[in-house]
Amino acid sequence: MIATAVIVISLIVRGLTLEPLVRRAGIARPDASRHEQTIARLRLAEAALARLDELAAGDCAADDVIDRARASLQVRIGNSRARIDGSRAPEPDGLTDRELRRDLNAAEHAELGRLYDDGTISQATRQQLQRSLDLEATRLSEPR
Repeated sequence: MIATAVIVISLIVRGLTLEPLVRRAGIARPDASRHEQTIARLRLAEAALARLDELAAGDCAADDVIDRARASLQVRIGNSRARIDGSRAPEPDGLTDRELRRDLNAAEHAELGRLYDDGTISQATRQQLQRSLDLEATRLSEPR
C-alpha cells in the first residue's frame, strides 16, 4: 500500500499521467498512438482549410496561392480519412509525389552546381541556395 502511494505521489509530483508512463514502459499499443496522430492530423488540416476559406473570401492572397494550398490540404484530409477508414489511398502508377519531388530536388542540385562551376553565381549565392535545397531534401527523406 505504501509503495503504491509512493509511486502515485511521484507520478503526480513529476506531472506525469498514466498514458506517458504506459508508453514509456512499452505497454502502449502503437496502433492507438498512430490512430490518435491520424485523427489529430485530420483535424489540423480541416482547421487550416476552414481558415483558408476565410482568407480566400477576403482576397488576402493570390488565387493561385489559395488554390495550391487548398489542393494540398484536401490531399492531406483525403489521406487521413483513408487511414481512419482502414483503406489506403491508391498510389498511382509511376512515381509517388515524394519520389517526384526528390527527383526534382536532385535536378536543382545538379543545376546549382553547373551554375557555380561556369561562374554564373557566386559562392555566397550557391551556399544560400544549397542550404534551402538541402533542407527540402531532408524534409523529403523524413518518414511520414
